[in-house]
Amino acid sequence: MSEPLESPPRHSTRRVLAVVVAISVALSALGGMLWGLLVPAQQLLVVAQDRGAALTGESLHRFDAIAIFSLVSFALGLVLPVGWWLWKSERGPRLFVAIFVGALAGSIAAIVVGNAIAALRFPKATDPAVGSIVTVAPSIETPLVLIVQALTASLVVLLLAAMNPNDNLQHTDPEPEDVDAEPFPPPSFDSNRAD
Repeated sequence: MSEPLESPPRHSTRRVLAVVVAISVALSALGGMLWGLLVPAQQLLVVAQDRGAALTGESLHRFDAIAIFSLVSFALGLVLPVGWWLWKSERGPRLFVAIFVGALAGSIAAIVVGNAIAALRFPKATDPAVGSIVTVAPSIETPLVLIVQALTASLVVLLLAAMNPNDNLQHTDPEPEDVDAEPFPPPSFDSNRAD
């Protein structure tokens, strides 16, 4: 008879939260950097001092900025929870909370870093003349995009937990000598053979 498998030691909740949030924020900041490098600028016609009107078609770049950021957040929301799920000893509610908090904090970091990179790419024009066309750095204008990464990460963790065959969310493959079951006989197509 085989001995019961011992579960690996668990870390403190603070350590799990700190590690998951720190790494999630760092990777999300890289995603924000990618957004800042990909997002197109918006061109405005200067109509008065410190006032501009969007040129035809340029207003669509506001949507482009949100769409690109949402796609980057969605990709991070898919990849990061799968990576954290590999930390088998910490699977459970506290890992989920850490992933969720890390995703929210990571989205904020991505916006801050992305806006900074975009501002470096497209510096603000100082005292432009009326009638001139200026390039304006894009920015995220709605806080609703903050939930994309956290919502995606929550769904991924839910699916991973639902597909796990064990109640404690641990999954270890049994050793070959621990399996007592006889292998199934090969299928027979002989109709005269008795079952």
